[in-house]
Amino acid sequence: MKVSTKLFNEQQVRQFSSLNEDIQKLQDKISSGKNIVVASDDPVGSVNLSGFKTVKQQLDQYMKNVNSAQTRLSLVDTNLQNLSTIMIRANELLIQASSDVLGRSDREAIALEIDEMKEELLSLANQQDANGSFIFGGFKTKVQPFQKNLEGKIEYKGDAGITSLSISETMIVETSIDGESLFQKVKSSTTSGLSVSMFTMLENISHSVRTASSAVNATKADTHAEFEITNRDFGTWSFDITGHGGTANISVELTGDDPADIIKAINNANIGITASQSSTNLKKIKLDSSQQGTIEIKNVEIPNIKTAQKVPTSFITFDPLDASGNKVGHSQTLYDNDQLTSAQLNNIADTQVHIANFRGEVGAKLNLLTRQNENLSERNIAIKKDLSDLEDADLAALVTDLKAQLTGLQASQQAFVKISNLNLFNFLK
Repeated sequence: MKVSTKLFNEQQVRQFSSLNEDIQKLQDKISSGKNIVVASDDPVGSVNLSGFKTVKQQLDQYMKNVNSAQTRLSLVDTNLQNLSTIMIRANELLIQASSDVLGRSDREAIALEIDEMKEELLSLANQQDANGSFIFGGFKTKVQPFQKNLEGKIEYKGDAGITSLSISETMIVETSIDGESLFQKVKSSTTSGLSVSMFTMLENISHSVRTASSAVNATKADTHAEFEITNRDFGTWSFDITGHGGTANISVELTGDDPADIIKAINNANIGITASQSSTNLKKIKLDSSQQGTIEIKNVEIPNIKTAQKVPTSFITFDPLDASGNKVGHSQTLYDNDQLTSAQLNNIADTQVHIANFRGEVGAKLNLLTRQNENLSERNIAIKKDLSDLEDADLAALVTDLKAQLTGLQASQQAFVKISNLNLFNFLK
């Protein structure tokens, strides 16, 4: 086969072009530090590399979600801690207010501080995160969740939605709690499991403290007494009465101030006390013990009264008497149990348990996030190693290969020049 000068030149040019392409590819790998610059460099490796990068992007997003969830739940936990601090202080103030040595002005000062605590509680309930979203509003993150109505009562304007984030391929963590359940639905251990609002509870404490100086937990008299019922809440009244013969619970349906049914119930109790209608005031009930001893009334339950009132509407007024029927000392007022400071202590205890339960849930989620963050970090390190093994170039080997390619190209070029100069006319000279 004859090879013409033209064909020879074309073949050499193609070879030089191929060598230059190989050198350029090596140069690109060295410059980028990557072993696979384009898919054609390693088709199978390129597919694996794409899969590893997808997993790496997912892991990065999961780690961002973990950090975001930790930030939000830590803010929730801080607010729960502040709520707990408020309740601890309310408990201290209530114990102080229960002391008989405090006067009306002292109790008023305590009540004013409790009123301020209610405003602080409202501020915590409307807490926002760094993005301006309300953390206790459910899905309504841009609507102030707790607002005062025209009557001054706190209403919930959020919803029951719970925000959540994916922190792995199979795991989702909740990043908020139900604000209405937290602030408005505290289960009471003293009212058959009924729920009470924290705001209402603080109002109850304030009202209870203010009325504590005008009432007693239990009325007492020696042998003789009389009492009158002020009734603005019709229904079944009940109270415990004690005589020298024992204690009985009196439960009577009252539709007014007529004491006849109460007198009958006391006389039927057989506790050593005789009840009769007072001769000086037909609304009053006179109590006489059959022998010397203490007469006591306590644990008053008035229908429709489930919270402490700002101004009590129904109550018992009790007067100790001497043997001649004359009053001894001051009148004693007995309110419904829900009006007493002792009842509020139980409500605070229930609220503290309620808050602690929510803190326990949040704490468990934070612990989960800590463990998941460690797991994702380990997976991230592993995937980075796989990516590095597949993608990162061996620069020393590439530089050596490049030098070899350049040497080969230079040798080929020099040979081409010498061969191109071989000509018949050179021999004829």
